[in-house]
Amino acid sequence: MNIRPCAIIVADNKMLTLKYNYNNTEIFAIPGGNLEFGERLEEALVRELEEELSLKITVDELLFVCEVHKNDKDTLHCIFTSDILSGTPKLNAKETSALEFKWQPIETLNIVNLYPNIGIEIQNKLLKNIESEVFLGEISQPWY
Repeated sequence: MNIRPCAIIVADNKMLTLKYNYNNTEIFAIPGGNLEFGERLEEALVRELEEELSLKITVDELLFVCEVHKNDKDTLHCIFTSDILSGTPKLNAKETSALEFKWQPIETLNIVNLYPNIGIEIQNKLLKNIESEVFLGEISQPWY
């Protein structure tokens, strides 16, 4: 099972995402990546955002943990709130296959193809301040 920490970074009611295109479908991923051997979650998340987006971040509260199961791959997503300490997002094509970064309005997270697919949960937490369990269990993730 892959373990993927990812960062919810918000500015002006928009969340930082990475845009991909799979089979002519736009996908917006929460920035993050997989652990390397011996890494802690927070270390991996800091490293991934520095490598992919040239950002130095803080890793704050663990908001959600969810499982995505696919035929040949299982992933455990650990979603943290994070803040930018320094830097401006800049895509590093050597470290990611993302096409661009996009500040996605939080209000639209339930209608875009988000990876992991937890747009409603993020909206409930950030816009409506609705508390939920941290562990969401297995989520339904469309694949394109």
